[in-house]
Order: sequence, then C-alpha cells, then structure tokens
Amino acid sequence: MGKIVTASVSALLLLGSLSAFAATNTYIDADSGFKLKSQPSWMEIGGKNFYGLANKPDKKEVSLNVICAYTAKEVEEVTGKKFSTEEFIRKFKDLQVLERNELSPDKVNYMLFMPDPYEIKTDNKLSLAPKELLDNSTISISTNKTGKQPYVYLHIVDKGNSDTLKSLRRSVDMQIAITSANNMLYTVVSTFPLPNLKAQKDKIEEATPFSKKKVRNEFTDENRDKINGYIASRKAFLKGLSFFAPIKDTIPYGFNDELLGGRIKLPETWAYAQVNDDTIDINIPVKITLAMPWGGISELLAPSKNRDNVPDKDDACNAPDTKNEATVQDKKGTDIETDTEAADNVPDEIAVEKSLSKEDISKINFQKISEVALFASSKTKDKNTFSELFNNPFLTNLLIDKFINEGLKHPSVKEYIDFKEINTKSNFSNSYGTIELSGNGSVKNNFKFNLNANAMFTPQTFGLTAYISKDEKKMDPELEKIIGNIKLLSK
Repeated sequence: MGKIVTASVSALLLLGSLSAFAATNTYIDADSGFKLKSQPSWMEIGGKNFYGLANKPDKKEVSLNVICAYTAKEVEEVTGKKFSTEEFIRKFKDLQVLERNELSPDKVNYMLFMPDPYEIKTDNKLSLAPKELLDNSTISISTNKTGKQPYVYLHIVDKGNSDTLKSLRRSVDMQIAITSANNMLYTVVSTFPLPNLKAQKDKIEEATPFSKKKVRNEFTDENRDKINGYIASRKAFLKGLSFFAPIKDTIPYGFNDELLGGRIKLPETWAYAQVNDDTIDINIPVKITLAMPWGGISELLAPSKNRDNVPDKDDACNAPDTKNEATVQDKKGTDIETDTEAADNVPDEIAVEKSLSKEDISKINFQKISEVALFASSKTKDKNTFSELFNNPFLTNLLIDKFINEGLKHPSVKEYIDFKEINTKSNFSNSYGTIELSGNGSVKNNFKFNLNANAMFTPQTFGLTAYISKDEKKMDPELEKIIGNIKLLSK
C-alpha cells in the first residue's frame, strides 16, 4: 500500500467513480471484509484491498477519502507483534481513559496509535504518509465511535513549509481513522487541500495530545462552506462504512464500464482510477479509466531525484498567485472548534489550482511506470454525433489514417513524444467503426515505449482501449485477451 496518499493526492491535485456500485449504491469488498454506502463522487480509485472516492464540489479542488484493509499477518510484519481485534479494542478503551483524564497517550504504548507505522518506507505495507509531512505537521490524537465502531484518529495538518514538503503540490489536512474488526486492521484516510499557510495571519500552533484548540481565522462565507463541505464528505464516508467477516469474493477484481461490455477484469496487482466527466463537452460525457500495476501508481508522481535542483517557482505551496486569489469581502472572525473530524485551521483563501507547466511535467517520475492501460467510453446526447463517419466509409478510412499519421508527427507532439513507427488500420461499415493504432517511440528521449490502441465508434457511442508499455515490457497474456475481447455497445 506504499505511498497511497502521496500518489493519490498529488494525482488529484494535478489533474472508478461508479464502477463497482451495485443498484443499492453500495461498494462491497468481500475479500477485505468491508462495504461502503457512498455519496456520488467525481472519481473512484480502487485496488485489491483499498477503495476511495474523490469529490470535486467546485470543479477546481479535490478531497479524497479512502479505506485500506490489512490482514493480521500484514500488520504483524510491520509491528513485529501479534495483532488481533480483541487487543485493539482493549487498547482503544485504555486510550479513552487517558483522553478523558487529559493524560499522555504514550502510556498506552500501542504502536498502531502512533504515526510511525504509517510513514512511507520501502516494503512497509502500512505506508500512508511521507516522512516529510509527518515531520513538519501538527499531529493530534483522539478517539470516537461511528455507530458502534471504535476509531482512533490521527489528525495531521502540515505547517506550510514548502521547502520540506516537496512531494505534495499543496498543503493538506489529513486524517487517519484507525479501526479493527474480525482481526483485520482498517485505516480510513481523508485529505483535503489547504491554501498557502505562510500567507495566513494566524500560524498553526503546536497541538498537545487530545487538545481541541480553538483557532481564530478570518474567512469568507464561501470558503467556510467549502471547508464544511470537505468535513461533511469525510464524515459521510466514515458513516457509510460497515465491516463483516471476510469471504472469498465471487466477482472478479476490476471495474465496470457498461458501454465496454460491463465488468472488465484486472490483474490483482493492479489499481485503477475512474472518472465521469462532462467538462470538456456537456453533450459528450466521458467515462475514463486508467489502470496500471500498483507499484507504478505509487511512484507516478513521486519527485524525481533531480527535483531538488529545480526551482519551485510555480509551486502552489509557495507564494500565492495574486491574480487567481479570491477577493475577501465581508470578513468575519469566527471560532472554529476542532473535533475528531474537523480541520484545525480554516483557510483565509482557497487558491485556484494551477495548470501543469512544462516544469511540472518534467518532475513527474515517468521512469517508474512500466505499463498502463487506458479505457474510455461515451454515449452522446445526440444520436447522430458520429454518423458522418459512416456516410462514406471508404473516404473516412483514408482521412483517418492520414490524420493520425500527420497528427502524431506534428512538431507540438514531437516536443514530448517522438514516434519512430506508426501503423494504423481503420474499418467503418454498417454503423460500427474501428481504428487500430500501433507503434513505438520515445518520450523526450527518456525511455522507449510501445503502444497498442483500438478506438470504436457507432453513430452515438465511442469507446477506446489502449495499452502502453515501457521498453520491452510485454502485455500479460490474460490481460491481452481481456482487452482484445472488449467490444463497444451501441446503446
């Protein structure tokens, strides 16, 4: 589970939402022993033993809530001590006693209630937070129950030191809610973005264990509503969780895309992210799913080794872009009391997320990605959106082949991707068309890649499958068969 939060938050801030939901809007992971009743979301991320939802209420900034499940054996490998739910509950009750009496939680002497086990380290399956975040944050601990389920909360708010927090483009508020059932350990990680903390008039004060400090901040009604929305999403995610004894899952691991035939199976070592988006064109909503081995996702946006030598002049954690800052009007001084699920600091301003610059792109550690699969589908509101492609199939085939070859060789494309070989084959007839594309090349001379893609069309629907591998990496035969059998549905 290494680097799940760092990679996920970074990916969301730089940038399957309904894929595994049954008719009751419930996601069930039988192998891991949890189910989630969830509110609608912008993005879904999933893996064999974790599942999360991202919300994007203002279409600018994103909050993430994700549950991770660990077996007793996995926990014991990290802590070196035997793990059971019985012991967890006993330690939880001891911690509650200390909390009521405002005594140090260290007296419980239980490793899972400390931040250290969740620090990102090589081969640490409990990895959730980078060391630089833990070392430069205010961390508090508290207890509570959601229904009958006990939770221990680690609340982590970074102090806005952008010189040390380089793996995250934005300061974040993170909460790790820790619980156990049926001898499984569960961590529910919730994050949302904070503004440039250095620009705040009020500095974050060191928190003492169990303290519920009141921090006075000035903010607009709009920003207050935004923070409250993040917190409400955090609470709703926890409230929607329930646990049961793990059983063997009869449904193959993967995601759903109805237009591409329903359930698409993935290798169990892979993870995916799925988005339903209509921001490009409201009349052409698109479902996009990106899948790759979990090791690739966890490393995708980790800073490359030379990042420290690159000026972070565009880092959103540094000086704010005054052109994009919201105008603060009718400021009100308000006391915000932090509880187990509330932010210690409500921001003065919410900075508008910046688009990726060439410098940002150069920092993405593509070297860690060995293979990736992309799936997309769309059913347009107009029944004849793509009908012109079928009016003259012969001409369509000629034009498409010409367009692809010329487009991929355009200077603006070659600046980033240099195709050495391109093969295209299009076939449009009887209201069903396909475009097959294969080739190889290099990305900014950093590494070589191979591409195999298939685009599918009907007059109203569109589908895409693509597999990209690095160097000589070959596609798994089972995955190749699965992708090769995907057909676009017309309705």
